[in-house]
Amino acid sequence: MLCLFVAVAAPLAGCGDDDAVVPPPGMDAGAEDAGVDSGGPPPPSTLFGPCVEDSQCPGDGAFCRLPADGWAMGYCTLPCMDRAPCDDGIIYNHCVEQTDGSGSFCERRCLNGFDCSRDGYTCIPYDPSGGTCISICSEEFPCGAGADCNSWSGACVPEGTVPTEGGVNGDSCGASEECRSERCILDPDWPGGYCYGFCILPLGYNSNTLFNEDTLPEASCPTGDVCFPNDSLTRGDLGVCFLGCTSDADCRAAEGYGCRQSWELASGETRTFTNGICVPGG
Repeated sequence: MLCLFVAVAAPLAGCGDDDAVVPPPGMDAGAEDAGVDSGGPPPPSTLFGPCVEDSQCPGDGAFCRLPADGWAMGYCTLPCMDRAPCDDGIIYNHCVEQTDGSGSFCERRCLNGFDCSRDGYTCIPYDPSGGTCISICSEEFPCGAGADCNSWSGACVPEGTVPTEGGVNGDSCGASEECRSERCILDPDWPGGYCYGFCILPLGYNSNTLFNEDTLPEASCPTGDVCFPNDSLTRGDLGVCFLGCTSDADCRAAEGYGCRQSWELASGETRTFTNGICVPGG
């Protein structure tokens, strides 16, 4: 699932070579103002569109997932037993059983972040037929009423609950709950574990130069971190927030971590940046 977690030391060409540049994900047509207060009831939205109330969402039993539950600007869905009510007449979507036992609900099927058609949303793997869409919040793409953005994870959380304790990205961890992001790499190749977060890739990553500027981007990651490709270089796709660095001293050197600032490109050339990411071996 996470290419860099097992192949960060490999040449760039081994971790995907999708260099297509696509427009950033945008709001569903006709649903852009679905949560705006105009003095009357909120306007109708679409399946997987933004919302503030259940009444905006189409379909039998449809409801609005709220920002405080992790869905930036709201997200319309509906219960399902199979994918039939989830299809939009053009592509089929997923009917997904929730891990918390709450039931099965429609999820937008996606192959990349652009497919999610929502600002601040991107695609994560689900099954061989395609992924599902999740929100990755930031200052540019806020959560909405009743929620704050946990920049360590990129997740919307109930207002006032952004963690102030626990490991930050790049810190050691033995379990996900030890990280402010609630995400920990537990792998023998990552000594002591590694807290990390998610981000949405900005424009600039490509298979020719890795990134088109001399400094790797922070994007929506916390200050000092780097938003680095996961298994795609395409703008709008899922990225990983790694601890940024300019020397090995910025990393957990005693545990074998170093600052990687150079990458071998598909052309065989090596590209070096003014900053890098803290990874095993550097």
